[in-house]
Amino acid sequence: MDRTMYGKIGPSDWSHPYLCTIKNGTLPGCERHESLKIHKQIPIYIVEDHHHVMPFIHENIRKRFLPIKGNTFVHLDSHPDMLIPKKMPADHAYDPEKLYEAHDIENWIMPNCYTGILHHLVWVKPPWANQIKGTHQKIYIGKCKSTSLMRLECKENYYVSEELFMLRKDMEAIRPITLDCLTLGSRLVDAEDDIQQMKQISESISKSSTILDIDLDFFSTTNPFLGLYDKADLYVHLQSLFRFNPPKSDSDVDILASQQERIAQLGELETLFNHLNEHNSLPILEGQTPSARYTEVASLVEALREFYDDDEIDWMLILDGGCTIDDRGLPHNISTMEELDVMFKSFENFLDIFSEAPRIITISRSSSDEYTPPDQVEYIQSKVLEILNLKFVCASPVLHYLEMDADEEILDTDKVPNV
Repeated sequence: MDRTMYGKIGPSDWSHPYLCTIKNGTLPGCERHESLKIHKQIPIYIVEDHHHVMPFIHENIRKRFLPIKGNTFVHLDSHPDMLIPKKMPADHAYDPEKLYEAHDIENWIMPNCYTGILHHLVWVKPPWANQIKGTHQKIYIGKCKSTSLMRLECKENYYVSEELFMLRKDMEAIRPITLDCLTLGSRLVDAEDDIQQMKQISESISKSSTILDIDLDFFSTTNPFLGLYDKADLYVHLQSLFRFNPPKSDSDVDILASQQERIAQLGELETLFNHLNEHNSLPILEGQTPSARYTEVASLVEALREFYDDDEIDWMLILDGGCTIDDRGLPHNISTMEELDVMFKSFENFLDIFSEAPRIITISRSSSDEYTPPDQVEYIQSKVLEILNLKFVCASPVLHYLEMDADEEILDTDKVPNV
């Protein structure tokens, strides 16, 4: 990445990037730069970790190639990436340094919905991904009145299991977000892609500026935790320990009760694994009867130590793997060449629904953490670029993943986009 694209942040730059300045001889409300600019060739930005596309999106806002509000985000991915940083105050969404610190691969989209940058989300998923059930729904994202943390109202287990659900009456500064979910590649499960739904989405996205976002794991997906400490059948243990019991109904009472149970479950497990990480042992219970979870974790520890030395066991990695499990695990489907051909054809057909080309295209490889199989990523990337160039007039891609120094963070805190 050309680091000269970054500049110092002024106090108002994030929430009001279009304000004209007296220094430039103009004032807020002037007619200068009223309309958006259009790239002669659509830029393509390719990163390794998915949340690293956001600086490029923000930069295009700052340079007036995207509007500050109301963008449609078409997100092809095996994972929704639509969680919220659990401990992030909502106001941090307007502070770029704190926002980028909070971003991770699973939670970088929704904070940018809270600011209004993204208004309509279209999750385009392969047939083996099912983390979100609904095909069309409203999500209400806001600030918790009592804690100031960012929360949302959506009754999907995807959010309840992550302790993010909150009733609208308990939030302020609320923004409604439209979420559409569309499956491509249905031929792989003896079905057809929903052409009617694709047309309806096409009509909707044609009314706003569109960002086309592609994770290469959309085409072939690995759950990297499946093979972790497999001699001890770790993933089987984790599925039992971390499984989320869904609400009995979609009533507010049942959802909140289920979420409280989840908070207690994850809280106890985090305490136990943190103790293992710090002391290489479980806490000693003096005169206390061990809980069922304590006993189950103790069995897991025994199973691991039967096959692995203590210095081989990463307890925090195991905890991370467990926390990816709710009422289902992460998607896993390493595509054959025939399956890849089906996915590429579905992708090509999907691009035909765009009555207007996307303003920018972002791509994540997701191969360093093996969500995209590393031995397939180069082939998938080349095919995706080939199809994009067939459909649109695209610029040469910015290969940010090659420019990143291995020991360098994505952002120097003194150099972030002036959005």
